[in-house]
Amino acid sequence: MTENNDHAQVKVPPPLIYLGYLIGALIINWVIPFPTPLTFILRIIGGLAVIMGALLVGSAFSQMMNAHTTPDVSHPTTALVTAGPYRFTRNPIYLGFFLIYIGFTLLSGTLWGILLGPFLYWTVTNAIIHLEEEYLKKKFKDEYASYSTRVRRWI
Repeated sequence: MTENNDHAQVKVPPPLIYLGYLIGALIINWVIPFPTPLTFILRIIGGLAVIMGALLVGSAFSQMMNAHTTPDVSHPTTALVTAGPYRFTRNPIYLGFFLIYIGFTLLSGTLWGILLGPFLYWTVTNAIIHLEEEYLKKKFKDEYASYSTRVRRWI
C-alpha cells in the first residue's frame, strides 16, 4: 500500500492542540488559581471573543467549501482560497480558534489562558502553519508565493 503525501504533514489535528491548551489552562487554574479581575467585564469580552472566533471559523469554512476544498489537514488541498477572511489573514481558522480559546478561558474566569497564549501561538505556528505553508508552496508555487506576500500569516 502506498502512502498519499498530498497533504500538509501535520502530525496532530489542529483542534486538539487548542483543546489541549484550553484543558491545560483550566487544570493549572484548578491547581494554582489565577482568577480574572473585573470578572463581569472580562466574561463579556470572553463571550464576544468566542462569538467572533466562531464567526471567523464559519466564514473560513464556508469559503473553503465554496472553493471545493477541505479544511482537513490530512486531505489534499485542491484550491488556494484567497476570498472572504483569507483576504486579511492566511490562517483565519487558526485565528478564530485562538479567539475561541481566549474567550473560553476568560469565560471560565482564569488568566492562565492569556499567559499560555504566546505558547499556543508558537505551537500552532511551528507545529502546523509552517508545515502547511511548505505544502502550499510546493503545490501552488507562484500563486501561493504571491498570496503570502500580500496577506499576513496571522493578522
